[in-house]
Amino acid sequence: MPQQSSTRPYGKFRFLVEVDGLTLAHFQSVGGLNHEIEAVEHQEGGVNDRLHKLPGQGRFPNLTLKVGYVDNRLLEGWHRDFSQTPGKVGRKNGSIVLLNDDGSEIARWNFTRAWPVKWEGPELDATQSALLVESIEIAHEGITRG
Repeated sequence: MPQQSSTRPYGKFRFLVEVDGLTLAHFQSVGGLNHEIEAVEHQEGGVNDRLHKLPGQGRFPNLTLKVGYVDNRLLEGWHRDFSQTPGKVGRKNGSIVLLNDDGSEIARWNFTRAWPVKWEGPELDATQSALLVESIEIAHEGITRG
């Protein structure tokens, strides 16, 4: 159960991702938790030629999830299976869950009717000693605060 609001800012490094109630992994990063509203400009004619800005269409950008690469084809398989048989795989609902220091839930952002638009495998580079990372980009139809 989420806690009451706090005046102390939370760390950005304790979170998990759930899809259809299943915890996928403890991801390295999540991007795209935002909503944008287009600003439509309208020029008013006449003496003063005023420019008005009006709210336009809202949109939710895709989520981008990055995780350390392990011998698990879950993300790659979801993308591949959806590209081959989207009707069979279907869209999925999920959540980004922010955790407290003790692992308890602080906040939750729920996304709906999601599907993978892009999977990116690890970048191999013999000049660096770093962990491999894979990413998946997910389109969805909206995010609400849980």
